[in-house]
Amino acid sequence: MSGKPVVSVLSTKDAPLHEDAVKMLLEYFNVRFVTTKGWVVDEDVLRGVEGSDAILVRIGRVDKSVMDVCPNLKIISIHGVGYDRVDVEEATRRGILVTYTPGANAPAVAELTVGLMITILRKLHLIIDKMLEGRWDDARVYGTGNEVYGKVVGLVGIGNIGSRVAKIVKAMGAEVIAYDPYVTEEKARELGVKLVDLETLLKQADIVSIHAPLTKETHHIINEGRLRVMKPTAVIVNTARGGLIDTEALYKALKEGWIAGAALDVTDPEPLPPEHPLYKLPNVVITPHVGGSTYESMRRVALMAAEEVVRRFKGLPPLNPVNPQVLKK
Repeated sequence: MSGKPVVSVLSTKDAPLHEDAVKMLLEYFNVRFVTTKGWVVDEDVLRGVEGSDAILVRIGRVDKSVMDVCPNLKIISIHGVGYDRVDVEEATRRGILVTYTPGANAPAVAELTVGLMITILRKLHLIIDKMLEGRWDDARVYGTGNEVYGKVVGLVGIGNIGSRVAKIVKAMGAEVIAYDPYVTEEKARELGVKLVDLETLLKQADIVSIHAPLTKETHHIINEGRLRVMKPTAVIVNTARGGLIDTEALYKALKEGWIAGAALDVTDPEPLPPEHPLYKLPNVVITPHVGGSTYESMRRVALMAAEEVVRRFKGLPPLNPVNPQVLKK
């Protein structure tokens, strides 16, 4: 056992790595389970990961301080698609491979996205709240909502998740437009989606749904100026990353009626403080970043993340590298 490489699995107490992935790792590695306090690095994390040969990030963050205590680190395998939780630039500088699991949680996130669209359009959150209080007549006050059918759905990003959302809402009778500078016209045509610039999308869409990665370029891609060009009847859905929307600008837009509603599975900051004014608005639905949290998805993602670690130590090429340039060194 002592001769095996060490893999540290970062996660919170309530979000363990799927047992099938743990079994895979235990076959090849000494596995440490390092409990985190979310997306932060503290002394407990640094003590837990010290000397690791690999890190699998279920929930946590890997920055320079983590890499400093792991001089033999070969791979950081991300459980999910959001690699903003890892300092990829620093990892690349040190020759550490970073991998992620695109597509594994796409069915789950796409389904929740459409569910949130329906929830905010039909005001289901308000109806359910009243019904749980036994207030039938008060619930029916919110009974008349809007359909996805016949609406223009604007997708900011049509990768693994956005393209699935496009197929679902098209089947529901919506017209789909998209902004994605990395997708070709040919690919968009295959999806039955019309590519437009971001400003056009925001002006035309009845439902704006965000499916972009969080980078320096996309941080606050939805800001005050862009919220102001949206239709006053439009709603916005974000199941990607909270930092894609300027939270304070969004609150102002919802409070002052620039747009009709928002459904958020991710927020900035995350979680929102309990006293945040967004919670008090009736035209907002907020869920606690559970887009990919289905039993099926958690197993798929965990096995993909574990497999990347195994492949690294078997000398096999990674399936989904974030920084493939390190393999050339």
